[in-house]
Amino acid sequence: MYKPYFFYLILILLFLGCDNSPTNEDNSSTTTGGNNTSLVSISFGVIGNDSMELIIDTPVDIGGFQMDITGTDLGSASGGLAADEGFTVSTGVITILGFSFSGGFIPAGSNGILTNISYTATANEACLENPVISDTTGESVDVEVGGCIEY
Repeated sequence: MYKPYFFYLILILLFLGCDNSPTNEDNSSTTTGGNNTSLVSISFGVIGNDSMELIIDTPVDIGGFQMDITGTDLGSASGGLAADEGFTVSTGVITILGFSFSGGFIPAGSNGILTNISYTATANEACLENPVISDTTGESVDVEVGGCIEY
């Protein structure tokens, strides 16, 4: 009975912004989310001419994610841990959003490819910005974001 409310809560939390502050000179940053003290790491993996990997390393269960990938025009997303756990992953211009309608989650201790994304470059570099990652209760978690990549 409460499952639909859980998904609405995740969606609402995913659309809330966070405050990004640079932490070092390589353009990586840490985003402060909720009260969770565990840091989820997200970065780029292999970058091809028209596809890229998003890599995640998470010490907490992940119920949903949303972020922008600037310098791109995003196409479809597929595969990776998100697909393995039944997530629906959508893209729109520079934004990617993923969550599960059935209550699935990416388990704590997971690391590897979050998802593969097709893209068209619109600038000389791509950066991950405005990440919001939520746990299974809908609370945002702290995120460490890898640096930008040049094409």
